[in-house]
Amino acid sequence: MSKFKPADRDRLSELLVKELEIFERIRKLTEKQAELLAKDDVDQFDGSLDKRQELIEKINGLHQESDPLMQSYVSSPADEKCAEIEDLREKIRETVGICAGLNDKIVAEMKVKSKEHSEKIDRHSAKRKGIGGYAQAVPNTPEVFDTKT
Repeated sequence: MSKFKPADRDRLSELLVKELEIFERIRKLTEKQAELLAKDDVDQFDGSLDKRQELIEKINGLHQESDPLMQSYVSSPADEKCAEIEDLREKIRETVGICAGLNDKIVAEMKVKSKEHSEKIDRHSAKRKGIGGYAQAVPNTPEVFDTKT
């Protein structure tokens, strides 16, 4: 096993701090999404999805550099483990878990709202068809309304 270098440890720690900050922003944004969904603010909710995707892409960019360092760190001997890195990893896991739980609630709420909106559209469609049927059943000609003939 190769020794995990102090410079690698420092860089991994920096990257994990950045990752945790981004996940915290995702958590706050996910909480905001739940509020927007509850208020049926579709436009802002949609915009928040774009912001969230940008944050996810930033995390993916960080992983390009941190993954090889993390693999080296994980495979290093136990006596080379760093309390700061372990703490950051745990905080990231907790934050990701919170985000996942919130996201599951949002997805479930979106399914309910989607069904509600679909049912409303179906009711409106049925009403329009009913009105259309009435218009076809009653001819709109002068003979029907003109009592002089």
